[in-house]
Amino acid sequence: MTFGSPFDLVLAAEVRASRIEGHLAADPVIAAQWRSEAAVAEAAASIGLEDLRLSETDLLVRVSENPETHADVRAIEDALSVLRFLRAPGDPANEPLSVLDRIARLSARAETYEPLPEVDDEMVQVFAQCRGRAPLLEAIRASAHYAALTERRSPVAERLVFAAAEHLSRSRVLGGASRDRHMDDPLRGLGGRVDASWVILPSLALTRMRFRIWSPLNPKAVQELLQGIGGILDQELGRVITIRAWREKAAMAARGKSRRSRLPDAVDAFGIEPVMTSQALADRLGITQRGAINLLGELVELGLIVEMTRRRSARIWATPGLAALLGRRAEPAGRAAPAAGLAARGSAGLPQAGQGRAGEARRIKEENKAAVERALADFDAVLEQVDGILGKRGR
Repeated sequence: MTFGSPFDLVLAAEVRASRIEGHLAADPVIAAQWRSEAAVAEAAASIGLEDLRLSETDLLVRVSENPETHADVRAIEDALSVLRFLRAPGDPANEPLSVLDRIARLSARAETYEPLPEVDDEMVQVFAQCRGRAPLLEAIRASAHYAALTERRSPVAERLVFAAAEHLSRSRVLGGASRDRHMDDPLRGLGGRVDASWVILPSLALTRMRFRIWSPLNPKAVQELLQGIGGILDQELGRVITIRAWREKAAMAARGKSRRSRLPDAVDAFGIEPVMTSQALADRLGITQRGAINLLGELVELGLIVEMTRRRSARIWATPGLAALLGRRAEPAGRAAPAAGLAARGSAGLPQAGQGRAGEARRIKEENKAAVERALADFDAVLEQVDGILGKRGR
């Protein structure tokens, strides 16, 4: 397979990301709906990269307390944890320790990984280079640095660092303030507001169409990641266009209603929070639950939302895009082959079972120290190269 230069690949992917970022920055409703949908797909794909097969539908089934699922319950809980983080990564600039501690807790899966090392002064520096010059490259660099410091113990954690780093970089470009806001959400990540600035979906880039290995310290793997990101962002631009069409349809439905009608308020509520229960809508609008149910019925008739659970109690409604996503079952194509997650960790040089793990890990850590330093230096060199172009994009 032929790759372009690192500069060409980063530039091509960042241009695509900037197109989507422009749409999201211009309209908070499109931003909220796109990130709500993208976060669900990315969370399921991130856990799926670790040989734990699940679909977006499994998240809905788990949240709605429906026992009729054969998926791995632990995998679904991990995906919900990743989803909550993606919706609100926190403040890596001012609270890096808090963000990294949260990542360590969310990615703790004792049956698969060794415990992650405690966060120290060196580890909090993984976000130091996230200045908004080239968010994609800064995110890859941060995840590579974190991978080296944690000896590749948790690829899931590395991808969470990627998301937090990109969130920080784009927040600085747009001038927005990051907040560490954890809202009460009875839907456990499917509902509530999104407080994030990321655009890139690394797990989807590695799993859609064909499987690629996640390894931020491997140059070839990084090149494949960049190629995959370019492809996935082209597809996601189509999702943005679909959401814009929903936005226009919703505006038309709300137009012309009497001043006493709460339908426009309900439309606005779903624009920012695309998944809700009747109680959540009632709380947002300050009305009774019966009044909320009546509004939900009107929105369903207008084709603006879909009832997903279809039962008498604990019902959940969502915008059509999220409803379609949460109703989609996993497909065999593009999923990881058996032991793919182990292959990804093995590609970084970590020992396999039965090889004297502790001693072998120490030896490999010493051997790879210089290689890691060279890899981070290479990232910095490309950052300097793109700084003159991408660093001006916020003007």
